[in-house]
Amino acid sequence: MKPFALSAFLLTTALTMGCTQRSSLAEVLDSAGSNRKELEAVLDHYRIADNNPQKLRAAEFLIENMPAHYSYAGDKVYEYYEYAAGILANKSLSPEQQRDSLLAITDLKYRDLPNHTIPDAQIIKADYLIKNIDRTYDQWVNCDWARQATFDEYLEWILPYKAIELQELDDWRDTLLVHFGTGLEHPIVNDVEYNTAMGVADMLRNDAYNGLQRYGLYTRAGLPLLSAHLQVSQTYGNIPDYALTAVLLMRSAGIPAVLDETPVGSRYTAATKWYLILADKGEEKASEWDFSTNIGYGFFPFERGPKVYRNTYAINQKRWEYRQKAKYQYPFELGRKDVTSKYFRTCDLSIPVERGARKQLKDKYVYIASAVRNEESPWKIVDFGVMKHGKAVFHDMGREVLYQIQGYNGDKLIPITDPFILHKNGSIEYVSADTLNSLSLDKWKNNDL
Repeated sequence: MKPFALSAFLLTTALTMGCTQRSSLAEVLDSAGSNRKELEAVLDHYRIADNNPQKLRAAEFLIENMPAHYSYAGDKVYEYYEYAAGILANKSLSPEQQRDSLLAITDLKYRDLPNHTIPDAQIIKADYLIKNIDRTYDQWVNCDWARQATFDEYLEWILPYKAIELQELDDWRDTLLVHFGTGLEHPIVNDVEYNTAMGVADMLRNDAYNGLQRYGLYTRAGLPLLSAHLQVSQTYGNIPDYALTAVLLMRSAGIPAVLDETPVGSRYTAATKWYLILADKGEEKASEWDFSTNIGYGFFPFERGPKVYRNTYAINQKRWEYRQKAKYQYPFELGRKDVTSKYFRTCDLSIPVERGARKQLKDKYVYIASAVRNEESPWKIVDFGVMKHGKAVFHDMGREVLYQIQGYNGDKLIPITDPFILHKNGSIEYVSADTLNSLSLDKWKNNDL
């Protein structure tokens, strides 16, 4: 559906969603405090000055889902970014010295910075949102490499003003295109590939790969550089850093792109975060990791893991409900969608929990942990489920993984089942917790992040 053909759909949606949508908008506006006028100005702009129902819906989508999104509070982060800019511009320092300097200043002055955040709804400006909506909408409507996206895909794959939390609210689309988008100004008009999402994406990927000065084995140190003018010049980064830059670059050009990730480290060689584009026939084409690998050439066919999540702008309603009701609060991000079944064959699990263990629980929510190679912390929570009829219920769990179920006893999480292997054929094999460190179980574990 394209411009204004969506009017009837939007009217139907408004009628069916009714109070729910208006309530969520009202709640976010109330939460914005003194910044409420900025959000209302965006809505008024698309109701009056630019009366486009799709742009209005895009504005509502961004505002409704702002409770999932937050930024650094205060100006201290800009101190760090200014220091980082000086370090990266200092050519007398080796890349290793640049990396170590950023780590040293982080440890000295900025280690607790990620603990000081503020909701985007309280700081974002109307002009910033309007510019973002107008630009991305124009790309979706007019760019050959974006027209394959549906409106709902546009909302998630192109529109968002950020791709991960704590990303600076800067003009990242302009900044990244200045550095890596010159090919868009002089396309090879006689080559049909350059009017396709795959063709343009590969051109941008190649320009960024050649333009970024990367060193080492992706051993970034210090706080992530989430300002666009620093992303294009960081000498040491890890794969998630460069996968993020890839998504932002693709979206800058109007190419539909998203980030997927695993909550545990890869077992062998795969990345823990990678990017995808929406190709011309609507297929999701994954990179193997960052700019250094081609798009759509296969995604580690021998890799396996417990979960894969997609970074989304929309709030995961299941996680939102969990956050409202759970007595124990595990720090699950609200902007995540379970896409494990797109990568692995999965199983829904109903694991019996003995009566004695159930009596210790103070909450209906239970947790499934994946075994990782870390002697001090051998388990990592990858998802939550609920107790039903004496069983712990989970959905879409990856196979060939060693798991354990945990629950909240009013003080902390405790194991409520023996460890078990979910085999390739879907069968379950329980193992003794005493044998957890045996070499025979190592192949069922993932690496710790």
